[in-house]
Formats: sequence, structure tokens, C-alpha cells
Amino acid sequence: MTKPKFAAMSKIELKRYLLENRNHTEAFHALMDKINAEPNPKFYTIDEIGELQKLIEAKRTRENL
Repeated sequence: MTKPKFAAMSKIELKRYLLENRNHTEAFHALMDKINAEPNPKFYTIDEIGELQKLIEAKRTRENL
């Protein structure tokens, strides 16, 4: 069996891989590296929770198209 090339995978591919291989720490670290490399992460306060929920629902809708 060949080892997957995690660095070449997209975030979506890594997430799918991790759903099937939940204990694979190397894949998890590769995903975290990709997430941490993204510029300007946005953090939400309790007062902004409604906005965060709208963003999550919009992203889910886009990914299911």
C-alpha cells in the first residue's frame, strides 16, 4: 500500500480522508498545517454567533452543490 501524499491534498480531500481514517495523526497534522497557513483567521465573539451560523450554513450549501 502506498502512502498518501498529504501535502499535495486539498483541505477538503484531507477532511474526507480523516473521516475515513480518524486516527491517522500525520494526516491530521497536514490538515492543521494547511489551516494554520491561511491568512487572517476570523474569530467570533458570543455576540456574533448568529453571523457565524449563517457563514457555516452558506459554506455547507456551497460544498453540497
